[in-house]
Parts: sequence; structure tokens; C-alpha cells
Amino acid sequence: MTANIEMSGMQVNMPVKYVRAYAYVRVSTNKQLDNTSIEQQIEAIEKYCKENNIILVKLFVEEPASGESFSNRSEFKKMFYDVFQEENNIDSIIVFKQDRISRNSLDSQYIFNRLKKANKNLISIADNIDTNDPNSKLIYQILGIIAEVEKDLIAFRTSLGMEKTFENGDFNGGRVFGYNLINKKLVVDEDEARVVKYIFDCYSNKMWGYRKIATNLNMQGIKTKKDNHWSITAVRTILNNKIYNGYVKWKGKYKKGNHYPIISEELWERTQKLLSIRSYTQEKIHNGSFPLSGLLKCPTCGGAMVQGNANKKYKYYVCSRFKNNGSKACKSNLVRKEYAEQEVLSQVMNYLNNLNLSIPLQRVITDNLKSELEPIEEELKLLEKSLNGLKREKQDLLQLYTKRIIDMDTLSEEMERVQNQESEQKEFKILLTKQIELKNNNDLLPVINHIANDFNSLYNLLDDYDKKELLRFLIKEIQVNKGEKPKDRTIKKIVYEFDQELFEEISHELI
Repeated sequence: MTANIEMSGMQVNMPVKYVRAYAYVRVSTNKQLDNTSIEQQIEAIEKYCKENNIILVKLFVEEPASGESFSNRSEFKKMFYDVFQEENNIDSIIVFKQDRISRNSLDSQYIFNRLKKANKNLISIADNIDTNDPNSKLIYQILGIIAEVEKDLIAFRTSLGMEKTFENGDFNGGRVFGYNLINKKLVVDEDEARVVKYIFDCYSNKMWGYRKIATNLNMQGIKTKKDNHWSITAVRTILNNKIYNGYVKWKGKYKKGNHYPIISEELWERTQKLLSIRSYTQEKIHNGSFPLSGLLKCPTCGGAMVQGNANKKYKYYVCSRFKNNGSKACKSNLVRKEYAEQEVLSQVMNYLNNLNLSIPLQRVITDNLKSELEPIEEELKLLEKSLNGLKREKQDLLQLYTKRIIDMDTLSEEMERVQNQESEQKEFKILLTKQIELKNNNDLLPVINHIANDFNSLYNLLDDYDKKELLRFLIKEIQVNKGEKPKDRTIKKIVYEFDQELFEEISHELI
């Protein structure tokens, strides 16, 4: 196409230079007063291009996104990369309004400088800005600052709106396992709700720990809301989230919500009490290990016997009532520590040896391995595939940073997210690999036999905490004979947590 231009009385046909441009449109996630629709933005841009001899090469349409920064906007990053590629031959970027680019003044300045350095322009139709005009730089910078102030006002208005939503008993948004957000209302997801109930039941009724629950869910192939493996943190979060009890939260405050609770009030209260009890660790007053504390019973009052005041030479268990309340509550009834522990260990060893644990242990462990570990190989394959995907994602992020599509802050943030997922999955991979090794371990049965037939060796390998835990698993209480002196107070009877006759009957069935 040519245009007729008069020069000193002569007409000269000059070719018209068309500008090649990309256009970018988006709407905000917030309901702002001036949130021009995508269609209106496109219509204004196409009209502007037609009137100003601009070839609109490509239109980049962003899904609803925040204007705070361009780091989370994929279409903008793609456009901003392509505009600098020589083969695309792009002169300008066109937007309907400057704040469609960014409401962050530092981001706006960065974009301006990059375009200027590459001899490319930014055109904002509503603001009447074309950075090809030297006077536009100041206007652009002022509008960038105004956009950032407006962003803060939007955040303030959003905060007020979220507080009102909370006061009405509604949920403020986000993804919660067990629910789906439909029309801004929490609706129970029946499949996920069953998992939530399962977690609460295992913790409160079966007395399972976080790790056992997470491992069990992973073995069943159940994933979190974000399609990740279950972790200790994920399980703990479920158990502490009052949303399952029918409450909503805003800035540390709770209010009864309008959604249907997945967990009953009774189960919730029971769970919270157990969480509180299990999280409490009693302060240790004396040095040394007293594994029979609480198991030994005072021969006078029947109360628990605990660690007594002792020196290096003489150590005793003492009646807790006497220790805490004095001689009016009970006598000291000292029991020699060394004697009590040796005698109890000896009796426990004899008791376990008489049970012939080797055969039932072999049967139970072998059956458990078969039932629990069969799907592990398949799970490990899927995990390897996922880890490879995360590796590629890290490489893509580095490439985006190298091409200056994303800044260092965005790179760091995204890398941290990917590395956290990678770390969690690698930890789970180690667990699966160890279980597979255990499954294929031919030396397992001799180890079981050794443990079953030599309880003393196993006990001596344990640390102080595990010794206490093992004895509490086996023993209900230890009764003590009365006596005038410590040497006269001997072990009378050990009451075990399980019945010997019943165990022998079960063992016979297993054989």
C-alpha cells in the first residue's frame, strides 16, 4: 500500500510502514470497579490497530489473574519472551490500560527498560501512552505508582470483603481436603470425607501415630488434594483443622460455619485431647533411666512407684504419693532399682520364652509383608516417573530464568516449591525401597528367631525411651511384697497386658 505525499508542489508515492505488534489482555481476579472485560479490551485494541496502521500479529489472552506481579502469569511471560525474538519482527506491545501489565511499579519499570533497550514500544490505549514518545516515560512511571497504590486499596477492600464473608459463616476460599468449593460454598466430597474420617478414627480409636497413618494411606494409593503423597505434616494438618468440625477461620478467629461438618463433636474433642496429651513431654528431674516407673505399684497404697532421690551408689524406686505429698499420704516403701529391674527382666524373658513366639511371629510378619507390600513395586514406578517430571520442571525454570522470562524471586519461589515436592517424594521412595528390600530379604526369619528367643539381647540394644515403651507394651503392672526394709520388698507378681492362654490358643491356630 502507498500514500500520496505532496513535496514542493510534487506528488510522491511513499510506501506506508506498518507496525507489527502483540496485544495482551487480562481481567483481574478481584471485582474491581474498572475491570474491563476481555471482549471490550480486544475490541478497543483491534479498533486502535486499524486506525493506526498496526498489524496485530498475535493476541495473548490471560486467564483471570492478579495484577500484583507478572511472575504468575504464563501468557504474559510467553509474550514477553517472544517479543524479543528477532525472527518474530515485533515492534510494539499493545494493552488496553497500563495496569493490565502490572500493578507493581518495579515490574513496570523493568518492562519499560527492557523494551526501550530493544527499541520496542509499549502502547496503552486508555492512558494515551506510546513509549515511542519521549514524554510518555514520565506518564508511564506515574501511572505505575498509581497502579501500585490502587493495588493496595484493592487488597484492603478484599480484606474487608473476606471479613464479612467470615462473619456470615462462609468459607473464604482455597482448597480443603474433604470439601469442594461450589458457588463459593463448601460442599462435602464423599470420597475424600471417608478418608478424613479414616484419619480421625485411626488416630483416636486405633491410637495410630502420624507416620503410620500417612504410610497406610500411601500404601492404599490415596493422594492429597494436590495429588501428592501423604506426609506427617499433611496428617497433622487434617487432625488440627476445625473446618472438619464445622468452623471457619479468619485471622486466627473461629466461627461456626454454614457447611456440613465431616467429624462429630465427640470425635473432635477426643482427638484434641489425645493430641494435647501426646504432645506433652514431662520434664526430666533426675539423671538416669528408671524404666519401671509407673509399672511398679506401692505395696501399701497401690499407687505408682517412681524414681526416688538417689546418689551414685544407692538408687531406689519410691511411692509417688509419699514423694509428692509426704509421710501423711503414704510410706516411702523404697525398692532397690538394680534388683527390681534385673528381676523383672528375668521374669519377662522366661515368660516370653515359654510362649514360643518364633512361629507366630514368623507367620504374622510373613502374611503382613505379602498383603502390604505387593503394590509397592508399581507405586515405586509411578514415583520415579513423578521425580523425573520434577527434574524436567527444574530445568524448564532455569531456562525461563536464563531467557529472562522470570526474575530471580520467581525462580527462587518456584524452585523451593519443586524441591519441597522432590524431597517429600524422595523420602517416600527410600521408605518404599527399604520395604521392598525387607520383602526380598532371605535373612529375615533368622532375625525373628533370634529376637523371639533372646529377649535380653534385644532389650539391651534399646535406648532408655524404647525400653520403657517396650515394657509398657508387655506389662500392665508389677506388684511388690511388703517389707520393713528395702531388701525385703521383692517382686510379688507381674501382670501382663495379654493373657498367656489366649496367646497360646491363637498361636496354635496360626500353626
